[in-house]
Amino acid sequence: MHAYEVFRQDEEGEPLQHVGSVLAPNRELAIQYARDVYSRRYEAQRLWVVPREAITEVNDADFLQPPLDHTYRMGATYRVTVEKRRQIKEMFKKVAREVTGEA
Repeated sequence: MHAYEVFRQDEEGEPLQHVGSVLAPNRELAIQYARDVYSRRYEAQRLWVVPREAITEVNDADFLQPPLDHTYRMGATYRVTVEKRRQIKEMFKKVAREVTGEA
């Protein structure tokens, strides 16, 4: 027997969600079991039936940290970001005036 994880999409355009697992001796029976258990009343638009051994678990807390510093998105640093944008905008205006000959 092999374990298969089942993901279901209830409406077109929505994400698939993990709904459970089934045990089956082969892929074909796993698909039938998943349909019988997780889509009994035709409520599913789509099922994904995935062998559990095909799923890679990532649980390293350091690896799962964001790779880039996004503190500029935080409320505390937002004012700094707004001020930097204002300064850059003024700098571009000044350069544009110099290029066009305006004082």
